[in-house]
Amino acid sequence: MSIWKLIKEHRIISIFSFGFFAWVIVLLILGILNQRQVVFLDALDSYPGTNVSSEYISELPLIRYLIEPFVGVAFILDYDFEWMIAFTLLYVSYRIIYLLLKRANKIHTETFKSIKYPVYRFMSFVFKIFSLTVIVIAIIILIGYLSLGYYFVSRYFNVIVQVGIRISTALVFFKILHFALIFLTSKLKFSDKHRPLKSPNKKKSRVYTYSVNLKTELVYMVATLYLLVGANILLISTPFPNHNIKTSLAPDEFLFDFHIHTTMSDGWISPEQRVDYYLDHGISGAAFTDHDNIRGALLAQKYVQANNLNFTVWVGEEWTDNANDIHMNYYGVDEEIVAPLSKTPSGIPLALNASDMIDYIKSKGGYVIVNHYNYDPNPQGGFGLPYSLEQLSEWGVDGFEIVNGDDIKEAGIRNYCLTNLNKYNESLICFGGSDIHTNEDLNAFIKLRLDNPSNKSIDNIFWNLRNNTHSVITINLRANVVDFPGELKDLGFDIFERFSNYLLNINSNQALSWIIWSSMIYGVIIVVYKKFKRRTTTN
Repeated sequence: MSIWKLIKEHRIISIFSFGFFAWVIVLLILGILNQRQVVFLDALDSYPGTNVSSEYISELPLIRYLIEPFVGVAFILDYDFEWMIAFTLLYVSYRIIYLLLKRANKIHTETFKSIKYPVYRFMSFVFKIFSLTVIVIAIIILIGYLSLGYYFVSRYFNVIVQVGIRISTALVFFKILHFALIFLTSKLKFSDKHRPLKSPNKKKSRVYTYSVNLKTELVYMVATLYLLVGANILLISTPFPNHNIKTSLAPDEFLFDFHIHTTMSDGWISPEQRVDYYLDHGISGAAFTDHDNIRGALLAQKYVQANNLNFTVWVGEEWTDNANDIHMNYYGVDEEIVAPLSKTPSGIPLALNASDMIDYIKSKGGYVIVNHYNYDPNPQGGFGLPYSLEQLSEWGVDGFEIVNGDDIKEAGIRNYCLTNLNKYNESLICFGGSDIHTNEDLNAFIKLRLDNPSNKSIDNIFWNLRNNTHSVITINLRANVVDFPGELKDLGFDIFERFSNYLLNINSNQALSWIIWSSMIYGVIIVVYKKFKRRTTTN
């Protein structure tokens, strides 16, 4: 049999094999040519940042290489889920092209007719299970919202979603095992294997045929989307091994992060996991700042104390006013304060607007930092929305973030902090934090020298920060080689941009991990295909 005839008889697997070998070649080239480069910038020292990469090393642990593809995909997906728009557009385009080619007899699917019904049954199962999960989650959130308002959503949304997704995923996993057992065991058969999708009791009119086909396409598309979203959530909420930040620190120098989130608000890993996360990174302490509550901080403190860990947890909260699009972190007050948007019928916790919240926290001896500030021109004068830099400093804030994750904020914010005082005649602090939500590698921290290293109280921390002699470090984990147009990013295609930049910044060990996992998956698919081919030939 000639090679071309063999390829023609096994067209699908031949195309897949060609793609696999091309993928491996690309990985080999990247592994040879690439050198993982991580850039550390000090945004306080200069704008847009002094390169201080010579002072830090980003080191990947050995176990990371064993599961690198899963880690890489998790970090690429992130938690914005905008890729769903791109997926829907691509999926609909693919199905239209496929159906047109099939109608024109350009595609022959006789070989796969025997699995058409089992596949549809599985996708229907996925559709029903996840749809039921979505409905239950929506009902719980609606009841909570009607009872406690937005306050309930900001506190409990992620926990409810993660529980629902994990239950649904477990059920789907058992269904996969059930189907795999039937497929691998010749004695077991799919029940009603050849039952048609169309009901024999109904008139096979053109309208009915179209409705059945539309239902089938809807089930396939939505079920696929459910599976991808479920995988996305599971990946970003799994505590994968992260990079370790190594640097030479004096006895009075420490690495801290002052802006983080856990499952107690819109974060995707638990407070306990977040503590371990920082210990793996080489960070000495962190302020847990969940939206509208301090539960994450208290749970983290409890975990540190119970396990006698050498790690400092400060209590903080992100006061969240989504109605006016301004967020502020406060520290040093173990009390929950929310914006008017999150006011509850009982009046607990205390709901205050921006200026009143700042006054209240300062009266209690606490500290307030403005997060990821919008520096656009203010209609009333100056810069910053919804309140200008001058307004916020007159109200008594202690500083502004000049770094939020890998985003270096506008130079005007940094310059204002370095040249102005708040209403208490205190220097404004150039602040920074990771604003981390998922399990991704840490991308920002503050290096701080303490006048009294044994005193890590929040008061001493802010006393030393007030001098603005610390370092506000942002980490560029992947060089931005590929840059898609904004229009494509708005449609969710930036996931391909992130994936491209990730691949262009992996080292040889990461590339090798991708090759090994890709080869294993390819081998499994080939084995399944051969077994399936034998079964269909026999039948």
